[in-house]
Amino acid sequence: MKKSKIATTIVEAMVVTIIVVLGLTWVYTIYSSSIKLSTQTENKIQAIQIAREWIEAVTNIRDTNWLLFWSNIDNCWKVLDYNNNCLLWTTWFNNIVDNWDYRVYRDINNRWILESALASIWNSFTNINYKNFYKIYLDSNWLYTHSTWNDTKILYTRQIKTRYLNPNTWLVQATATDWLLITSIVRWSDSSSSELNEVKLETILTNYK
Repeated sequence: MKKSKIATTIVEAMVVTIIVVLGLTWVYTIYSSSIKLSTQTENKIQAIQIAREWIEAVTNIRDTNWLLFWSNIDNCWKVLDYNNNCLLWTTWFNNIVDNWDYRVYRDINNRWILESALASIWNSFTNINYKNFYKIYLDSNWLYTHSTWNDTKILYTRQIKTRYLNPNTWLVQATATDWLLITSIVRWSDSSSSELNEVKLETILTNYK
């Protein structure tokens, strides 16, 4: 009789232990999944903010060109590096290039600058040249930048793509018009996953106030 009670007690203890272990495992799984989901959601929200900032930066370049070159905005609204030679020519070679890739940074005058990507930079997140050129940092003011001077690297890359459009048909065309499609692409890989994540925002800039 005593042996039977002891065996029953052991079995009951084992059952209770199994239930406790399963319960703790379930709680840990739920907690781990919620942390992962929270991190992924936070990363996506930040990526959207980063992509939106670049849309605003390129828009600011257009607006600054309007202010600087108001006497010839038709020719100068899409000029790079605020080059005033656009005032002297009907067609200016230093315009934003059609179907090209850029990154954006601030110059010493705190103005946004588009920096052209080299042809050797493949459009692939896994390519080392792509990551090095488009990687994002946080500066001392907690602003996103491509600069590496005393800045903190974060997990995102950010790329600007340009495409001129025909305003009458909305079709892509090679010649410069008054419609410029700007695509801001932010890519990253979460530490909890090997999958590539991407946020893409678009806007059309025009030469119309």
